[in-house]
Amino acid sequence: MLNIPLEKLTIQNIEDFLKSGAREGTLLEFKEQFPNKLEKTISSMANTFGGMILIGVEETTTGGGVVPIKGLSLGPGVRERVIQIGINSIYPPLIPEVSVIEFKSDPTLAAADRAVVAIRVHESEQGHAVDDRSTVYIRANNVSDRMRKATIEEVEWFSQKKQKSIALKNQVLERTQKHAQQFLAKLRHRHQRSTAEPFGRFAIWTVPSFPRLPIATPKQLYEVTPELVRQVAIAPGRFPHGFQRPVRDGVSWADEESRYYYTEIHELGLIYSEFEFWWDQDPIRKSFLSPAAAKLLHAAAQFSRELYLRCGFFGSFELVMRIAGVMDRALLSANAVIANAARVMDDVTEVAYRVSTPGTEEDMLVGCKDMMRNIYWAFGRDAEAKTIDADFK
Repeated sequence: MLNIPLEKLTIQNIEDFLKSGAREGTLLEFKEQFPNKLEKTISSMANTFGGMILIGVEETTTGGGVVPIKGLSLGPGVRERVIQIGINSIYPPLIPEVSVIEFKSDPTLAAADRAVVAIRVHESEQGHAVDDRSTVYIRANNVSDRMRKATIEEVEWFSQKKQKSIALKNQVLERTQKHAQQFLAKLRHRHQRSTAEPFGRFAIWTVPSFPRLPIATPKQLYEVTPELVRQVAIAPGRFPHGFQRPVRDGVSWADEESRYYYTEIHELGLIYSEFEFWWDQDPIRKSFLSPAAAKLLHAAAQFSRELYLRCGFFGSFELVMRIAGVMDRALLSANAVIANAARVMDDVTEVAYRVSTPGTEEDMLVGCKDMMRNIYWAFGRDAEAKTIDADFK
């Protein structure tokens, strides 16, 4: 249930979740009635790892949830009440995801009369205080009290959280890019390809906006990744492509007998891929194929979303595409019209988009299309919606 987007969550999903033995903990809390200090729970989750709050679910003595669910009396303004708490009682303001899930207490009723309020809180990039900005709470593994006040050292860490996360993210990204270049050098040597040859390639990656702890162990990534491989209607045909093997802190996918397709998945949530422009061996060498970029970008985005969901990661992540070796190339779009004037002046162009998990596949597609629109603009072309849509078909 924790992986289901809130807009798709049903009362049956929640009851099945409770029947499975779900217990309150760092990431989950039940409230029978609307609490007086909801801001403490919301802020403590945002300050730790995020989590979910279910209001209208009675707690058992062992920390589980009572089934059947009684819920709250259905009335107007419940969602808005939670939003106002996030704005007025938490500093800096924090707005979680909120969904009011309606249901009937009696099947014979004509309309729903009860509801469960589901609140999903994402881990925040900064610390959040309550009680007139005087107190910072974090989650605790304590059965009697799931929250505790943050220590002075922890509060200091919050003030540097964003900078530390960025430094860690850059460190992991640089190491992974180095692995990709090592694989490329090995591949070129194996196939006696010139290292001086102009080489166009994609680099596509996703990474949590504020990585701190592993989303899974390398072994877990090794086991789950093959189940999520996506088919792509363009070379190389799959994402990720190749054969899987363990690498430091994660897994990689590559094939030394094929063209340059390399993917590495790090335990902190970085999913990094590089692909060569395979069409550079053809007569249209000085072109950039936007449909290829669109399809690979979309496959990478969908794969990343599914992997994050399977690993239980909730929060924002960055989707980035960098294209290299593109200076003075003409843009070739899906409608096979080459815009001779549309030539990029920079040899490297990079676009990025921030996405939230779980989100929806539709949200992901919107983000990918927005990124491709920026790629067209870099080539000097203002693409219409139908042109972008054609690239993704």
